[in-house]
Amino acid sequence: MLAPKQKQEESLFINLTPMIDVILTLLIFFMAATKLYDWNEQKIDVQIPEVGSAKPLTEAPAEIIVKISQDGSVAIGDEPVAVSGVTDRLRTIVKQYPDQAVVIRGDGRAFYQKVAEVMAACEAAGVTHLAVSVRETLREDIRR
Repeated sequence: MLAPKQKQEESLFINLTPMIDVILTLLIFFMAATKLYDWNEQKIDVQIPEVGSAKPLTEAPAEIIVKISQDGSVAIGDEPVAVSGVTDRLRTIVKQYPDQAVVIRGDGRAFYQKVAEVMAACEAAGVTHLAVSVRETLREDIRR
């Protein structure tokens, strides 16, 4: 004869009491340890050295784009400026970042005189990395 299946009267459970005891003990430990290592950094007397010329700690920003529209207006990024203002603006940037790159994007229908004036302004500001943006034409366009 087969033995009848025994019914399990107690349901299985996880005893949480030891885990709660450990968590509370750790909480008290970390609270006490935090108070022991509460240093007041304002009391440390540090004098930072000074030098006459130092390079900036940040990297140079991405290339600056000078736009020349068909009517001859000039803008650095999206901010319109006069050609005389290009030199002043770029001079302050080149003073901080000597290797700052500048890209001139001129409208193909703009007068070359404006492009030449902007290039001269970049040279006067001390820009050493200067490029003129162009678009490559398709081979079929060249044959026409």
